[in-house]
Amino acid sequence: MNARVSMVDAGELTLEEATAIVGRAVTEARRLGITVSVAVCGPQGRLVAFSKMDGAGCMTARGAIGKAVASAVSGEPSEFMPPPGDDLYCSVVEGEGTAAFHERGGIPLRRHGTLIGAIGVYGEASLEQDVACATAAAWRMPVKTGTA
Repeated sequence: MNARVSMVDAGELTLEEATAIVGRAVTEARRLGITVSVAVCGPQGRLVAFSKMDGAGCMTARGAIGKAVASAVSGEPSEFMPPPGDDLYCSVVEGEGTAAFHERGGIPLRRHGTLIGAIGVYGEASLEQDVACATAAAWRMPVKTGTA
């Protein structure tokens, strides 16, 4: 039986891309001499890839995921706070059971101007270093030309 269970749209963030993004963030963290957790999620805030560096604190995992969720759901950097009562924001975050974390270190990922997900980085050093790792990881988003 060779039937495909799901199809990947040519514009969607793939596991291969998300894993590469996580790797670039970890490389930047090593360059900076810090330990972090890194999360990449799709545009609805669902986790695609995650990594917690050896030595990163136990709470960095939830923070990284929360920053990625906040950025993906809003389409803005994670420090952006949607207006109270925003239905889409509330339903996605509550439905997934993952709290959005509104602190610097999460940035949206776009392809041709379309939101395809977000990266969140959380460490125990500084918010500026979290942003530096996220930015280093996201700036080289590949442009997909074919279909999966």
